[in-house]
Amino acid sequence: MHSKDPKLQSTRQPELRAAWLALETDYLDRAVKRATPYLNANDPKLSANAMKIVALVCFRRANYAKACALFQEAAAVLDDAESWFNVTTSATLAGDIETGRIAFKRAVAARKRSPSNDAPSIPLMQQWYACALRDQKQYQLALDQINELRSYYEQLHITDDTFLYIRGVPSLSNTMKVAADIFRSLGTSFDWEPWIDSLAKKLDDDGRAYLEGIKEDLTHSDG
Repeated sequence: MHSKDPKLQSTRQPELRAAWLALETDYLDRAVKRATPYLNANDPKLSANAMKIVALVCFRRANYAKACALFQEAAAVLDDAESWFNVTTSATLAGDIETGRIAFKRAVAARKRSPSNDAPSIPLMQQWYACALRDQKQYQLALDQINELRSYYEQLHITDDTFLYIRGVPSLSNTMKVAADIFRSLGTSFDWEPWIDSLAKKLDDDGRAYLEGIKEDLTHSDG
């Protein structure tokens, strides 16, 4: 799976097994060919998942607007966190920030309804959404997501990657790499140093040491 891909559907229907396999092994034309016969299937979920496969191919080829349209059709049927988050990422990367924002709210609401399902955790969705917003130069909106993420680290205190992973929280380094990009892009309109200092006070020794390194990098890049 490519790093920017929306999450692949984990519950596979037998009719689409060959299409999913083709997608996961990067035979994109084959994936579309195997999924296409089921786009108008009588079973709405089968049709929606076929759309999802075609949408993922479009997404992987950076045709975000077409991917978004297909993801929206699938989400209207499946109404789960994964499907709405697929709309979020594709809409945002297509430049449709408002559609992405609305879809993200629906993704979070769906995830809260089904907290034990296979969809990404809310913190992971927040981190990926922040990445997409950063890529679209929506820095203030991206910072809003980083601020939401910050609260998880402050509550947990421990910054060990495995500890965070099993709780569905992205590593501190993954979040701070995005945060640092946002801080640089906001320039003098945002005072990042007290933001980092305040966070550091809530973290363990490893977390504080890591944030000191981030401060050094940001100071040098500002210079």
